[in-house]
Amino acid sequence: MELSLVSAKASPRAATSAAASPLLPSPTRGRAASARLGGRGFRCVAAAAKGEDVFGGRKELSGVQPLVEALPPAVRAALELAVVAAAATAGYTLGTRYGGGSRTASVAGAAVLGAAGLAGAAAVNSMVPEVAAVGLHNYVAGRDDPTELEAAEVEAIASKYGVSTQDAAFKSELCDLYASFVYSVIPPGHRDLKGNEVEAIIKFKRALGLDDVDAANMHMVVGRRLYKESLDAFQKLIFVSNLVFGDASEFILPWKHLFGITDYQIDIAMRENAKSLYALELKSIGRGINIGTVIDIRRVQLAYKLFDEIAADMFREHAKNLIQENISSALSILKSNPGSTNIPEQVIDEVNTILAFNSLLTVLGKFPDGDRFARGLGPVSLGGEFDHDRMVGDLKILYAAYATAVLSDGNLDDEKLVRLSELRDIFGLGKLEAEAIIEGVTSNVKSQVPA
Repeated sequence: MELSLVSAKASPRAATSAAASPLLPSPTRGRAASARLGGRGFRCVAAAAKGEDVFGGRKELSGVQPLVEALPPAVRAALELAVVAAAATAGYTLGTRYGGGSRTASVAGAAVLGAAGLAGAAAVNSMVPEVAAVGLHNYVAGRDDPTELEAAEVEAIASKYGVSTQDAAFKSELCDLYASFVYSVIPPGHRDLKGNEVEAIIKFKRALGLDDVDAANMHMVVGRRLYKESLDAFQKLIFVSNLVFGDASEFILPWKHLFGITDYQIDIAMRENAKSLYALELKSIGRGINIGTVIDIRRVQLAYKLFDEIAADMFREHAKNLIQENISSALSILKSNPGSTNIPEQVIDEVNTILAFNSLLTVLGKFPDGDRFARGLGPVSLGGEFDHDRMVGDLKILYAAYATAVLSDGNLDDEKLVRLSELRDIFGLGKLEAEAIIEGVTSNVKSQVPA
């Protein structure tokens, strides 16, 4: 893939304005996520990785956190009330004893120790979101397949600890998990995308319950890492990210602002990765295509935002490659039987396969409501190919062999003429060239018929 970002430089405005923009990672969360990513040397595709490979190992609780972990929210609330009440009672007793029995001193003592107890309870309670964040991390990291995470599981963890998914510590862990997941999904270096990355990221994002702005911020965090590691990987991140956020990507993914790249460079990243994935899709398409197949191919093209002209050229090239495979096979068989007066049946089968495939492409290309179909449908012609002149000798040999088999009975009816004309167009032969070959074959066949 073209390294079109080599001239890009980090924007000097990014450092001064990042903290002020709601669409850029907050300094604290961005640095935290970057630090966690920076400490990991692995790269893998998340769909085939275990949780610990993507998110790191388990996190351990410290101090009083294990106690907080062990107490359900209801028990913890009751215990907090009990602590405050006990402290207030103790304060009242001490106030009465050392305040000369004064009610004012008793109440003051209760207030002082009650407030101290309340402060202690509040301090313990403030640890709950952090403990919940650790619990979330360990749960997700412990999964065999993180792509199967569901939103209900995340909500259940928050409910277990009695916290909101919007609590700072919990949300920070959500963002960290998401950044790690996105980083793991993008193939490193020159490795190609597999086509499941966008779907996997969208599903994981929904499971975590992140909104687009928070998720987009994490894409920028991952972008900073990949920008330093590999421009190829960075281009793939641009492509995948823009598809994840759709039309909103123009507003919430500040590639140009943060990395100093141009619209042209972004367009190249989108085009080249779309072509790579579309080519991968075309590889699965054989000669037995049908309406459902060409509709599916069109949907894939639109999903990857690949221009119609490029998609059409790629489909035509794929169809030509399939036909050239049949030609190569037929020529190989033909040349392995030199001097034989009989044309091997396998050669005829290969040519008939070419004609059937071309006929199918022609019919689909004329089908009503064709806007729903893959671009590039229609009859194939090898004429005009850069290596056609090199191939034309072999193509004439194969054309003559097929004509010999078709005209073996000495009759050239309309049906045979149509097939030979169609094959002539596929091979890119001139009309006079084909007619000369047919005349030669006809003359040869007649000469072999006994007088």
